This record gives sequence, C-alpha cells and structure tokens, in this order.
Amino acid sequence: MKPNLSLLSRDEAEEIHSEALRVLGTVGVFFEDKSVEEIVVKAGGVRKDGRVVLPESLVEDSLKTVPRRIRLYDREGNLVGVLGEGAGIFDPGSAAIRILDYGSLEPRNPTLIDLKNLVTLVDALPGLRAQSTALVPSDVPVEVRDAVRLYVVLKYSTKPVVTGAFTVENLPLMVDMLASIREDYAEKPFAIFDVCPTPPLSWSTVTSRNLVDLARLNVPAELISMPGLGATSPVTIYGALVQHHAENLSGIVISQAVRPGAPIIYGGSPTMIHPYYGTASITSPEAVLISLGYRDVARLFDLPTHTYMALSDSKLVDYQAGAETTYTAVVAAMSGFDIVSGAGMLEYESVQSLEKLVLDNEAILVADRLARGFEKDNMALQVLGEGVLEKRGNFLAVKHTRQNYRKEIYIPSIWDLEPRTKTKGGSLLEKAHAKVQEILAKHTPKRLEGDQLERLDNVLARLYELHNLKLVKPNI
Repeated sequence: MKPNLSLLSRDEAEEIHSEALRVLGTVGVFFEDKSVEEIVVKAGGVRKDGRVVLPESLVEDSLKTVPRRIRLYDREGNLVGVLGEGAGIFDPGSAAIRILDYGSLEPRNPTLIDLKNLVTLVDALPGLRAQSTALVPSDVPVEVRDAVRLYVVLKYSTKPVVTGAFTVENLPLMVDMLASIREDYAEKPFAIFDVCPTPPLSWSTVTSRNLVDLARLNVPAELISMPGLGATSPVTIYGALVQHHAENLSGIVISQAVRPGAPIIYGGSPTMIHPYYGTASITSPEAVLISLGYRDVARLFDLPTHTYMALSDSKLVDYQAGAETTYTAVVAAMSGFDIVSGAGMLEYESVQSLEKLVLDNEAILVADRLARGFEKDNMALQVLGEGVLEKRGNFLAVKHTRQNYRKEIYIPSIWDLEPRTKTKGGSLLEKAHAKVQEILAKHTPKRLEGDQLERLDNVLARLYELHNLKLVKPNI
C-alpha cells in the first residue's frame, strides 16, 4: 500500500507528447555542432532555415529502442537499484561553484579538500545512495576540473556517481577512469553523466558531443532539460512542459541515432525565473509542477526518470531551506522518480553545505518512509485483542510490537524529538555541524587501492598531458 503522487491523466500526458511532436516537426532544433546535426539528418531529420525538424516517425522509432530499465551498480559491482522502477536514489546536487562554511553568511570557493570531505560525508549518509561531483574545486586548473572531481569521488567512495563533463575532450578520459576501475563499466554501470540541452530547443557543441560520445561508449546519459518559465520557455506550465518534453525527445533522437539501445534517463531541472530579480527558482511551485508533469509523460514510455529536488533556493541553512528541501524531497519520493539530485544545495543550485547535507539526509529518510507506505497486517485483530484485553492497553508489552517496531517505525536521529527535560540544547544547525565533525573524524571510506588506483592515476596523468599541464597529483 504505497502512495502514488501523479499530476496528469494518461490522456493529458499523451496530449503533451503530441504537442511536443508538433513542435519538433515545425519549430525544430538548433545544433551548434554541425557534426551532431549531420548525425540527426542522416537518421531522418530535415534541415530547415538553419534548424533541423524531427519527423514524428523518427522520434517514435527512437523511443522504441531506448532501454526501459537500467541496473545501477556501485564501484565494486554490487547492485544499488533498478532505474525505471521508481528506485528513489538521492544524490547531492552537482557542480556547486561555492561552499557555505558553518557559521558563515557568505559562501567561498571550494577546494579539493572540501570535495574530499563532502565525498566522505556522503559515503557515510544512508539516505544518499549515490555520490555526485558536487563541488567544482577552484584550486585545480580550469581545463581539468570536471575530470578531477570524478577522480576524487572514485578514489574515496564505492557509491555510484552522477557526474558530467565541461568539455568535449575530457569526457572520453572520464569514461577511461571508469574503465580503469572496472572493465565491465558498460555492462554494470556505476556512473551517470548529465547532459543538458540549451533552452529553448537547442544543443551546444559540448553537451551534444558529450551525448554522442556517451551513446557510443554505452554509458548512461541523463537528459536535463531546463526550461525557465518566462525567460527561456513559455511562462505557462503547460507551454514549458511541452518544451521540456520536446528537448528531451531531441536528446533521445541523438543518442539512438548514434547507437540504438544507448541508455537514457529522462530528467530535468525546470525553474521559475523571478520577474524582479531574474533569479532561477528551482523550488517554486511551478517548477515542481513541471517536474510532476514530465514524470507522468515519461510514464507513457516507461522511461527511467530524474529530477532536481531536495534542495533550496535559500542562501542560508534556515527555515526556508528546510521547508523547500523537505517538501520537494517528499514530492520526489512519492511520485516515483529514480534519481533525485539536489541534496545539500542552496542558492539556485550554486552552493553546497556540509551541514545541510546532514539535515537533508534526515529529510530524505523521512520522505523514503512516506513513499514506502505500509503492508497489510494479518495479525491486527489478534494484536488488538491481546493489547486491550490482556495487556490493559499497553501495546509496548505485546510481543508483536517488539517484533515489528524497527521495521514499521522510522525515528529521525537528529531532529528535535526528545522531551525538553532530556534535550541538551542547541539548534539543529549546531547538531548538524557536530555530526559533520564526527563523521569526518571517524568515518573511513573504502579507498581505492592497488592496481585500480594505479590505473586511475595513469588516466589522470593522460588528462593533464592532453591539456599540456604539469601534473600536480591531488594532495588528498
């Protein structure tokens, strides 16, 4: 008996799909990179006024070859979840360019040490079943920052990772990093790469070439359409949802034109563009409704899904941060997304906080408990009789309670639930900071060692050589 949060009926979802097909067949898509444009044209796309229109038959044929299930593994080859079955795997929000220290009101540029600390923390948090390349280290040459982030995660955690490349050149080497750890990285994937169309209805050179390479290498690509209501998409939720679906469909066409059967995750990060400030609010009700809508559209084709939730637009770890994170985490969990990115994030997907990661872990575990629902209890009548008639209403004395308490009840470990007489005082933020310090002092991740580490280091050396940089091995 599980809750099932949904927005669109099947007929409404089919209408969105039909509208998106009409858009792709008339407005079409712009490709900055002409080699990718040529791939789509050879598959059946038609050039028109500097754009490429995608016939309905091409889109529908591409949808037929997309895998409906992706089995996601950890670094050691253990199954973590099956994408396409509502896996509910939460990971930290990716690519934050700043980090907010405890006690500070202003974020700063992160370093490699910050990234290692974040990876160590996430490795210990049970609600976060995947890592991400969550920070962009400022003390690394800009040419190699995307791949060095992945190096750190692979070295210090066994959890699967959501990542992405900033350049065309680095992505194949990032995949080589995966291969250096396990040659069966394609058969048992433990990394997912984000690729983002540029709204409205276009593809940059970097992201389109990344998508082509990922399809060629058989690595899961996560399509992240990002309509911005009123700025880079129609201001109506309906219009933005049609655009979102059309952009992701164009990504499916690209990937399947390169390699039919290439693994794709249908995702997004819609925003509401603030009419006064131009900021991109990802936790606005409108953005959440778009995500719920595209989840229902993806259901038409039984596709694995992704969303950006369990995060906040607030600048501090405060009431707003907790409220936005928790309600979006609950929405994501109860609507059956497979991958949910965003934990730890503040300020329009640009800032990470270690303390917020600890607090978000708790919110995610609560959301997971809600999504899990409950099972029928065939002993209920007997237990009621025993509790009322034999134990005088004291169900703590009933064996059934002791047998089922841990399975049935989730008790948050950091939220303020103890009586006032037992509390030690201090805010939740103070408790979260203490938890961060405890984990960093005591938790030892399973570090990559031996031949695997040597091979990974060799790929890192090739990365620096590619960019004519002197290799300074990360001091972590």
